[in-house]
Parts: sequence; structure tokens; C-alpha cells
Amino acid sequence: MARAIELAQKGQFTTQPNPMVGCVIVKNNQIIGEGWHQVFGGDHAEIKAIKNCKKIFGTKKALQLLKGSTLYVNLEPCSITNNTPPCTDAVSHHGIKKVVCGTLDPNPKINGAGIKLLKNAGIQTVVGVLKQECEALNRIFFINHRQARPYIILKSAQSLDGKIALKNGASSWISNSASRQDTHLMRARVKGILVGKNTVLSDNPALTMRLDRKQLKLLKNAPLPQPIKIILGNLTHLKSAKNIFSNNAKVITASCSKGLSKRNLEHIQYQPKNFLQNLMKDLLERNVTSILVEGGQKTLNAFIRNNLFDELVLYTAPIILGNKSLSALNLESPLGIKEASKLKLQAVETFNGDIKATYYA
Repeated sequence: MARAIELAQKGQFTTQPNPMVGCVIVKNNQIIGEGWHQVFGGDHAEIKAIKNCKKIFGTKKALQLLKGSTLYVNLEPCSITNNTPPCTDAVSHHGIKKVVCGTLDPNPKINGAGIKLLKNAGIQTVVGVLKQECEALNRIFFINHRQARPYIILKSAQSLDGKIALKNGASSWISNSASRQDTHLMRARVKGILVGKNTVLSDNPALTMRLDRKQLKLLKNAPLPQPIKIILGNLTHLKSAKNIFSNNAKVITASCSKGLSKRNLEHIQYQPKNFLQNLMKDLLERNVTSILVEGGQKTLNAFIRNNLFDELVLYTAPIILGNKSLSALNLESPLGIKEASKLKLQAVETFNGDIKATYYA
């Protein structure tokens, strides 16, 4: 199962909105085939592992080896036809005797149905091996199905005294180049980048992922991930935001008033009540399964106030900007310490003097 998880991680940049899945097939204590889900719309991990067995041993011998084998997979085999046929059919067809999976699929269309089909076919099943590790691997996928919204990461670069910009708005660059390269890794892992309108009009950012396939360790034919750009507010002055539309990028704007729509630009209008919640629902329907929020103070505070985030990532640079500079957060104080929001520190990393702290909500 640990090997299946290791294989699954290879699809971290290319599988969404599908989960990351790895598969290992064993016969007589020897691995006879393994694979992972490489790209959305392509073969699932179980199919890749079966094909790998046939490639190694030849079809005739592989069919003999697969009969009576044990298949390990970090997520329950699918039982529905979507872009590909059900994996449960392939498992049953090849005479695999036992299936060990890390966790059930949270998709209500599958949840337990795959295991039930395997059992009905006379296949022995075990569920829950390395369950916590398997769920942690696919936090995005589980949030999508359990909370019906994208997985949301809030990110900010700040000074030691918690400032994100000088009084005049200058913020380039608080973090160093190593931290900024790590940010591009985060961008590669998400389906959308979200900022506020003021950030777009004042900075004219491109909001692109600027790493190549070699840096991401992608297969040669794998698509290079570029997230959709999401703007809170109307873009009425497009000349001030021309970098947003570089390379014919897909852009979505959202506000409580009418907005401009044109080629590659979609505007969604909402009522003020539950604005962010409704936007998140609509983004998920557009297969934007994960979002990196890189906005300024106002945007970050809006997501925190609405308890709409799963991770908070802070890059802290070893500089001090002073009390007149703009703070990262500006939230109402709780009545008491016990009422304060508490996050779970997940990881601490350093990048040439900058400290990256990752918190889970």
C-alpha cells in the first residue's frame, strides 16, 4: 500500500478533478505489475497496473499470473462508467483473487459500491490499510465530495511583524526567489488562482505557473498545468490587466454587479448574500477542484471570516516593515482566547532564510 501511495503521488499535477491513485499487483510475494492514474481522462491505476503486467511478462503469461493475484490500491476501485469503463469489471475479468484498498471512494455514486461488486464477484476485499495516509493524499478529492466545494489554500508572504506591503502598497518582493519558485509548485497543484480586482489593476500580474515539465518531473507527453484565473470584482479597465489574458488564458470574474464577458472571459453575477459560498459551488461545477487564493488583505480576510479554507500557507521573510505597513490579516478579535480560531501546524520548511509554515484548518 505504501508503494501504491508513492505511485499515486506521481499524478499530483495532472489528475484533477480525479483523485491520485496508485496500484500494485502481487503474486507469490512478488510484484507482477504496477501503475498510477497519470492524467484526467486516461486509464485508471488498476488498468495501468494490469497493462504493465502484460508488458513485462507478455499477454499469455500475464493472464496466468493475474489469476489468483492480490491487488493493492489506495482508493476503492470505481464501479461506474465515466471517461473510462469501471475498474471493478477489469479486476473481475482478470481473475484477481483479493483487493486491498486504503479507503472507500467519497463520491456518493461509488462509495462502497465498488467493494460490493467485487464481493458479489467472489473477490476477497480488505478496506482501511493505511487509511489516514490514503485520505491525506487525496485531501482535495475528499473535500470536493464531502463539502461540495473546491479545496481552498490561502497563501501570503509576510514580514516578521506580519506585514504584506508598505503603506504605499509596495510588496515586491517580500519573499525571496526560492520561496517564489515554491509558490509556482503550489500553482501547479491547483486548478485555479484567485485574487481580488485591486491586485489585478495595481500589479497587472500574469498569474501563471512558470515551471517546466523537467522541474515538475512530468512525463514527456503530460499536459503542463496552468490554473484558471479567478478575479473577485469586475475588470472594466482591461488595458490595465492585459497580462491576465496572456496565452489565451481562461479568466473568470465574479461580483454582485454586471460584468464584462468576452472570449476567454466569463463573468458570474451573484447576490451579496453567501457570495463566496455560491461562487465556490459554481467553480466546482466547472471542475475547478482546488484554488490558491493569493489576494491581498481584503480577499484573505473574506475567506477566513467565512471559514472557507482548508490550508493557510505563510511565507515569512526575515525583514521588518513597521507598524504603518499593511497587515496580512485584519479580523475582529474574539471575546476570549478560548474562542480564537485554532489551526493545525502541518509542516515547516525553509527557503534561503524565508520560513514557510503550512497550517490545516
